[in-house]
Amino acid sequence: MAIIKNSTPFDSIQKKFSGSDEIHFRNRKKDNATIGVRVKNPYDGGNSEAQQAVRNAFKEAQTQATTILADPEQRATYEAKFKAQKKYVTLRGYVVAQVFAKQ
Repeated sequence: MAIIKNSTPFDSIQKKFSGSDEIHFRNRKKDNATIGVRVKNPYDGGNSEAQQAVRNAFKEAQTQATTILADPEQRATYEAKFKAQKKYVTLRGYVVAQVFAKQ
């Protein structure tokens, strides 16, 4: 395995090592760690019906989260629950996850 030493910061580099492989290097903004992900035979086709259903459900959860956060009473309720937990970093992420889990 190669050791990656970068003298200049970069956001992303993409390169193929063989005809069917792709590798993606990224610098994580949180701790500036370099992450490499190897994708064997990446799929170029469209989404299946199940994948599209999940995408639509997530879009709907985002829309519902926007309306929840716009309502002061519901926002206060979710803010209290958000402060009591440690998993989610943002209130919006917490609300989207809660709404998505109910679907």
